[in-house]
Amino acid sequence: MAAESIGDLIPTAIPGYADAADIQAALRVYHYGSFAYNPANTSPGSLVTPSMAKTIYDIQQDIVDLENRPSSGGDVADTAPVPGDFTPSGIPNGYIWVDEDGTIGGQPVSATSVFTNSVPTSDLSTGVIWVDKDPTEIAANPYIATAIISAKGDLIAGSANDAATIVNVAATNGYVLNVNSSTASGLAWVDSAASTQTLTNKSFSLTSNTLTGTIAEFNTALTDQNFATVAGTETLTNKTLTSPALTAPVITGTASIRQMMEGATVSATAATGTVNYDLLDNGAVTYFTSNASGNWTLNLRGDGSNTLNSVMSTGTSLTIAFLVTNGGTAYYQTALQVDGNAITPKWQNGSAPSSGNTNSIDIYSITVIKTGSATFTALASQTRFA
Repeated sequence: MAAESIGDLIPTAIPGYADAADIQAALRVYHYGSFAYNPANTSPGSLVTPSMAKTIYDIQQDIVDLENRPSSGGDVADTAPVPGDFTPSGIPNGYIWVDEDGTIGGQPVSATSVFTNSVPTSDLSTGVIWVDKDPTEIAANPYIATAIISAKGDLIAGSANDAATIVNVAATNGYVLNVNSSTASGLAWVDSAASTQTLTNKSFSLTSNTLTGTIAEFNTALTDQNFATVAGTETLTNKTLTSPALTAPVITGTASIRQMMEGATVSATAATGTVNYDLLDNGAVTYFTSNASGNWTLNLRGDGSNTLNSVMSTGTSLTIAFLVTNGGTAYYQTALQVDGNAITPKWQNGSAPSSGNTNSIDIYSITVIKTGSATFTALASQTRFA
């Protein structure tokens, strides 16, 4: 006789359709999946798949496993949970234990909840929840209670490592928070309209006495400015700024400048090979005081880390003067590059120089106009000074 499966949904077997009818054999193969199965077997491994006996056994084992496995929920008990009581061993993630009598009697392990009057004396373990009965404590508290805030505008500031204090709101409108190492919080409220202000990295606009652009830093404090605030747009009327250092300011409108001095880089260097002209470091004027030792290629760039293309915007221009000293040999500039890429300048009078000038200082004046991304037009001239 043959055993045939009756389907995959509930897997079991029946006698082959071609076999002679035998009710006892049919029941045996239906329940045990085999005509030869011995019902006296005690090992689950002897059960045949598929069979009703194997299906029922698997369901029973699933029920036992579910009963032994705590769900992600809560429990109330007089004693701390023992990891070995759980299957698998250890309190599962997400399982919360609340002590019924308030006496922990040994630190719980893994995911748990602690409900006490006092603040924990050490850092909480991963997964541990601490519920405070008395929310007034703050020292060493792993949370910040709202009870420490007494008024609108109060700020919480660090007073030391793992410590916090309250900076009460300023008593007067318009005050600003300032660094002050003499206070417990390291902060203090100061009058923003004080007569002397030191401004760092503030933005202003200038149209008819209003300065627009970014002021990187003033070397000296602005006195008698009577600013209402130190940020935003301020109007300077008949004020004198003494020795301010301005980094990349932008002036719009009409400005009047009586006199301006421009910085120059003077270096005991001999021109030869490829000369990197770093606009961000050298400025617009560079003077090599040692006699040139060979012809050179001039490479214009921002600096060693920044391209000129990234420094300039399309539609802007700059002009540099490169002063080269020549001795008895008339060395000269043979090529021009921008960010290491060759560019052919348009030379004054229509032709590039074919030599330098002996015992002279040759000045190469170059104007670069950015017309597009990494696209430049250059106008150049060579002038002898002797």
